Amino acid sequence: MTDIEKAEYDDVVRQLMAKCEQLAAENARLRSEKSDALSVCKEVYSDPNASPALRLKAAGLALPHEVPRLMPERAPLELTAVEEDEPLSALVERQRARADRILALPLEARAAMIAGVGRDDGNGQDDDTAGS
Repeated sequence: MTDIEKAEYDDVVRQLMAKCEQLAAENARLRSEKSDALSVCKEVYSDPNASPALRLKAAGLALPHEVPRLMPERAPLELTAVEEDEPLSALVERQRARADRILALPLEARAAMIAGVGRDDGNGQDDDTAGS
């Protein structure tokens, strides 16, 4: 190997080492900073060295998170409270009495009160055919 070739190799090794140190420093910087997706997008679209296409893509991805979407304002509800004539204690007493009356009924009568519940052969169909 000649001195010229050796000098060229040394120069290439120095350049590679410098690039490696630069990338290691950038890696450490990125790990130390806030690195959520929005921060990365902000950094990319703010970087003047990035390609314009990449900057536009990053800005488009960050836009919905930086500026809230404009939504139509709903009309306010005009509600007024209505005072009940029956006190709560009387309502609870009335409902408990109703529940007691229902529980006193036989099971068939209670089942008839519930829509869709009835005695059948349990084949899962509405007709009288037996499941096979």
